[in-house]
Amino acid sequence: QVQASSTTIRSRRQQQRHSSFVGRSMADVTEIYKAVSAGDLAGDMEMDLAGHTTQGSHGVNYHHPTTGTEGSTFFMPGKSLLGEGALVGAVKQVKSLGQKKALVVTDAVLVKVGAVKALTDVLEGAELAYTIFDGCAPNPTVEQVDAGVKLLKESGCDFVISFGGGSPHDCAKAVSMLATNGGSIKDYEGVDKSTKPMLPLVAV
Repeated sequence: QVQASSTTIRSRRQQQRHSSFVGRSMADVTEIYKAVSAGDLAGDMEMDLAGHTTQGSHGVNYHHPTTGTEGSTFFMPGKSLLGEGALVGAVKQVKSLGQKKALVVTDAVLVKVGAVKALTDVLEGAELAYTIFDGCAPNPTVEQVDAGVKLLKESGCDFVISFGGGSPHDCAKAVSMLATNGGSIKDYEGVDKSTKPMLPLVAV
């Protein structure tokens, strides 16, 4: 009885809301839209408490005005494989690109608990050679990046697989970039400092 009564009350309220909306003219709706879509309000909502923008690459040309007269560029060359079998699919696609040997960048704990073996079993099944660099620590250092680059060159690896954890992913990106651009990772602090494409990178 109580449930039926509450359902009836909700139904009446919905009808009232619908009737009040239908009774409005398009001019009324437009004014409401303008009131809740003001640029100042949108700008406030797109900032975090520190004043940084919360809009990522999805916001290009949608949330922000175009600069200049030649439009904006959206460049996202990565490919994502999701779901069961994604690891096998990723390794197969890398091999089809002609890559021969991977530097697997990870940490000692993931190797010790056997997590990395899931990756190396797939690499061996695909007949892809690999060398493991497990020298990453949380917040990898310049020295750890240099050690990864050194092992990559000594082992003749032509692409990088990061098996993380965020720290192995960060370290692997730096290793891949330095392998082709040279120098120290300290030389690339800032924006658009590298001039050559990094080695192919697969993040797991």
